[in-house]
Amino acid sequence: MSSAGNGEHSFRLGFSEVIVQLLRQLQRRASREGRGKEFLLALREVVRRLQHGPTEFGEALYRLPALRMEVRCAVILPLGVHFGVCEDRPLVFIKSVNLLSKS
Repeated sequence: MSSAGNGEHSFRLGFSEVIVQLLRQLQRRASREGRGKEFLLALREVVRRLQHGPTEFGEALYRLPALRMEVRCAVILPLGVHFGVCEDRPLVFIKSVNLLSKS
């Protein structure tokens, strides 16, 4: 694992082009709803947490033994994210992202 500046380990993020397109759509929707700034702040925090301590972020849902991966979910309003953390490599894969409703 590569070392971050303050001694923490840094995880590499992996995601598909589908996730990239989804994030763009969600950002546009959040902006139309007047939550664009909230969305960007939450996304930055999600990325930071996934890069520095994903096993302490959110809640574990299940394990994929053949892939040696734990699938987790977390919420930083207004975003919900599902992601997998590799157990033997510093990799995190984003599975899905959702824009949660205002109420």
